[in-house]
Amino acid sequence: MECDAMINDWIYDTEEYPNVFTIAFEHAEAPFQLLFEISDQRNDSKQIIEFLTYLKETNARMIGFNSLGFDYPILHTLIRMGHSDANTLYQKAMAIINGQDGDEKWMHNVNPSDRFVQQIDLYKIHHFDNRARATGLKVLEFNMRSDNIEDLPFKVGTNLTLEQIPVLKKYNKHDVAQTKLFYYKTLEMIKFREELTHLYQRDFMNHNDTKIGKDYFAMKLEEAGVALYDFGPSGRTPRQTKRPTIALKDAILPWIEFSNPEFTRVLNWLKGQVITETKGVFEDVTARVNGFEFVFGLGGIHGSVENEVVEARLDLVIESVDVSSMYPNIAIKNGFHPEHLGKVFCNIYEHLYEQRKTYPKGSAENAMLKLALNGVYGDSNSPFSVFYDPLFTMKITLSGQLLLCLLADMLMKVPTIRIIMANTDGLEYTIHPDYVEHAVNVCTEWEKLTQLTLERARYKRMFILNVNNYLAEYEE
Repeated sequence: MECDAMINDWIYDTEEYPNVFTIAFEHAEAPFQLLFEISDQRNDSKQIIEFLTYLKETNARMIGFNSLGFDYPILHTLIRMGHSDANTLYQKAMAIINGQDGDEKWMHNVNPSDRFVQQIDLYKIHHFDNRARATGLKVLEFNMRSDNIEDLPFKVGTNLTLEQIPVLKKYNKHDVAQTKLFYYKTLEMIKFREELTHLYQRDFMNHNDTKIGKDYFAMKLEEAGVALYDFGPSGRTPRQTKRPTIALKDAILPWIEFSNPEFTRVLNWLKGQVITETKGVFEDVTARVNGFEFVFGLGGIHGSVENEVVEARLDLVIESVDVSSMYPNIAIKNGFHPEHLGKVFCNIYEHLYEQRKTYPKGSAENAMLKLALNGVYGDSNSPFSVFYDPLFTMKITLSGQLLLCLLADMLMKVPTIRIIMANTDGLEYTIHPDYVEHAVNVCTEWEKLTQLTLERARYKRMFILNVNNYLAEYEE
């Protein structure tokens, strides 16, 4: 894939020691490399700033890995000072590292409007700044099957000798080369963000996918006149609906009922729960029905046969049914919304859902609207988000799980059906060909009852280790 902006992209990385600072650059497309040093033997402060000025004047972009959180704030310190020794930049690096888990975590960030040169951080684009997804460059080098994986040659805090400095420089250049390799694997994602930034005149360049969706939805709410923030002496704070307790009966659709006693038992248990936090509410909540175990969880219901190969035969069909855009449509069809955002939230949700249908799959608009539709549910359980309302979270997840149980409850009355997998928004089952139409009618009845839409598929074979590890081969 070619990207027009590549002619103005420079990959970079820095290294910091008490008596040595190095920064390496490599052009994204041309074979140009630059390496600067600040140490006792030489000080390239002036040359670094001159080169950065050239990048600024030519509207270039600097590409890094965890650069917004580390490399660029150090470089910004040099730019503001105009000249520095190595130890000053090393102390800045240590302040950033030591402040990661404290109140000072954000104080080193440099606002986009204050950055001397445009920055793109591959670490942020891939959402590696999320604790659960955190991935270092060395792991990426392994995953990219790099010919050579090098670790930091000297312990942090070491005063380097003259003989050790060339070793550090070589390592610095190596990391830039590996970051460049990862940059090429990220070009499609960068191009997507370029298109969105151009379309909506809003900076999406360092957004991960989820943040793109949430920001777009928030933008549409503000355009509709919904205030998302309060402003006071301490700055901007998001408007939210905080709840000291949640009675789960308030989150459950009142018309849901089951014919199977196991599902009924779980439903009644849930209605009796009052929670103070959403985490852990579904621990050890299961229902075993016709030999199949349904496991409930905040992220959705799941269950599966294990260690089994299931193959279609003349007398056996493997069917799959998935709810189309399950979480957005549950909110839209039932009028669910964070309390502080009002019913206009549902109107925008539905508008975005319908708008997405007008764009072809693969287009930037279609991809972005999908992210907007799906990102809001997860953010409704984040205490830092403008969408925060844990009751809304519970309404979505409980409805999703119970409505899927309702579908299973109805389908299990069809002769020969055997459920083999349930996973968040769909079911897989086997059935005798003579009863396929019967099952289709049951699904249609469920669609009318829930106002949701099912998408169907048929498999030739399924190789199932467990619910998270399986292969499914389509019939065609």
